[in-house]
Amino acid sequence: MPPSDVKVLFSTDGTRLFAEATGDRSNPHLVLIAGLTLSGCVFDEICADKRLLDSLYIVRYDTRGHGRSGKPSTREAYESKLFADDFKTVMDAYGLKKPVLAGWSMGASVATDVVSHLPPNTLSGVISLAGVADTGIIAEMAAPALIAVVPALVSADNVTAHQAASAMFTDRFFSSPDAVSFAVQCLHKGHSLSPEIMGICLSRPMTVEKLWEAGKAGLPYLIVEGTKDGHREGGAKSIDEIMRPHFKNYEIIWLEGRGHALHAECPDEVVEILISFTRKVGQTVSYINP
Repeated sequence: MPPSDVKVLFSTDGTRLFAEATGDRSNPHLVLIAGLTLSGCVFDEICADKRLLDSLYIVRYDTRGHGRSGKPSTREAYESKLFADDFKTVMDAYGLKKPVLAGWSMGASVATDVVSHLPPNTLSGVISLAGVADTGIIAEMAAPALIAVVPALVSADNVTAHQAASAMFTDRFFSSPDAVSFAVQCLHKGHSLSPEIMGICLSRPMTVEKLWEAGKAGLPYLIVEGTKDGHREGGAKSIDEIMRPHFKNYEIIWLEGRGHALHAECPDEVVEILISFTRKVGQTVSYINP
């Protein structure tokens, strides 16, 4: 791994945030956020890619409740404003200027927190890697089989049922789970997120209307999706149906035969997309909420 600049930060409510940066600070700035149950270490491989290191300044941090960051147990500690405060804390610590936010899965929902509570033009753009814009639309797009195991995922009453649900949740990250190495499977099993905190994260209130307003005002938004995403298959609506009507500056890229964990299944494609989009919009685009 290339050397990284690791910082242990504290958000406005005192919650610990683990963050690290790689690359050249003089390049466009990208914040990379992992999905539910996971931490920034799932991006170790792509963040070691020389193309990315030479092109961008990449900051990762573990969201509250996850990985090496703090794990408060109250519902109040997972309010949308605090997720925005966490993002601002990381931005300030690394001197980030109008970064692109690239969120995988639930990590993409942080963009909604940011545009809801931080000033307009905080972000240059958003990359949604098989992402979810907010908790309120999960049921519209999630695979029925995934929705069916949520009660077991968020309950600590039956350990066997929880473990079985977690295994299915992880298997559906990949278009062909049997083709994924055991090491990669283990890396995606979940990083210190309790069932109770998972339940809070999946149901925390968010205001997606502010994201729609930013989209209509010109916030660049790129969606990257796999055609064999087990977290999406059979959902009531496609992500494109949900998102496209709300954005003036919008693009979607479909990766044929790929699943939910795009960074693991097709890192080359993801690296090229991160570089291309961030170079195009990074530190140059202005949008103002109406």
